[in-house]
Amino acid sequence: MIEVRGLNLSLGNFRIQNLNLTVREGTFNVLLGPTGAGKTLILESIVGLRKIQGGQILIGEEEVQHLPPEKRGISYVPQDLALFPHLSVEKNLAFGLRSSPNDLLKDGSYLARLVETLKIEHLLQRRPHGLSGGEKQRVALGRALAPSPRLLLLDEPLAALDPALKDEIQQLLISLHRSLGFTALHVTHDLDEAYLLGGRINVLIGGRLEQSGQREEVFLHPRTLEVARFLGLRNLFPGRVLKTGGAEDSTTVSLWGRKIVIPSSHSAKSVSPGEEVILYLRPEEVMILRPGKPVKEALRGNIFAGEIERILDRGTHRWVLFRPSGLDVHLEVSLPNYVFRNLGLQEGQEIQVAMRRESFWVIPKK
Repeated sequence: MIEVRGLNLSLGNFRIQNLNLTVREGTFNVLLGPTGAGKTLILESIVGLRKIQGGQILIGEEEVQHLPPEKRGISYVPQDLALFPHLSVEKNLAFGLRSSPNDLLKDGSYLARLVETLKIEHLLQRRPHGLSGGEKQRVALGRALAPSPRLLLLDEPLAALDPALKDEIQQLLISLHRSLGFTALHVTHDLDEAYLLGGRINVLIGGRLEQSGQREEVFLHPRTLEVARFLGLRNLFPGRVLKTGGAEDSTTVSLWGRKIVIPSSHSAKSVSPGEEVILYLRPEEVMILRPGKPVKEALRGNIFAGEIERILDRGTHRWVLFRPSGLDVHLEVSLPNYVFRNLGLQEGQEIQVAMRRESFWVIPKK
């Protein structure tokens, strides 16, 4: 296990204070956040390129914050990859083995397996300047993994790639991790990349670790409004708590003049009557009712009538912008194309939408 405990670090006016981060052995973790959040500073601190002002960095039971980078057993892939231009691919790959404490790696079998997995056998005698972008990515990953590091740090290595190449390297990372089982911490600001790669996601905003958890937990159940906004979540509406507890262990929230009853477990934290909150409703969870069709009991309490103001074609699905009657708010609805075609929706059409109580998520406003 790799742990960062109480990390304190400053750069100019920017500060990281009392940050705690855990990376479990054999897992692929993502450090996700906007530009300027402090992601690279944290990686540089872990690998030993930047001195920290306070805190501990532990690998297993060993504190490593006082050790030089080459003694920490960590491999680091920066955004520019930093391949040695004067060395061949083979010598780039072998470079890390010089400082590896594991003599078993030096018989060449592990490196040969790595070369085969990366599909770079034909590149071994070439130098970096003669490689394509994807080939450089593969070589950089190979050099970092060659010494079988205790931790692999990846600092936005896919940021400059075109979509097709980016997808190729993402799939490669997934395959490498399944095959070799290394421990990784991958930095990115790309939401799709984070969701695809991260078994566990840590959201960093303004030097603060706002939320850590499994990817479904983070993306579906944001714990703060800052996280929800950074993730680009739609349908965030202000409400007020009217009642908590009761026989059903629920939270009743006032929304658009209605009383919305939500399971208490669907809240980022405990809330109290009178507290202002934000209700999050996933666009794909909003159902458009067909006229004349029976409505399930679970939907009858949360039905709203209104008008379709706009329809946007997103390629694989359609966004329907719905405005409830008499209200100056908009609800976004996401529909697969086949559902949209079957419903025959048009802009200006009067419709009814419904939501299950389990579709809501309560986020504290402060």
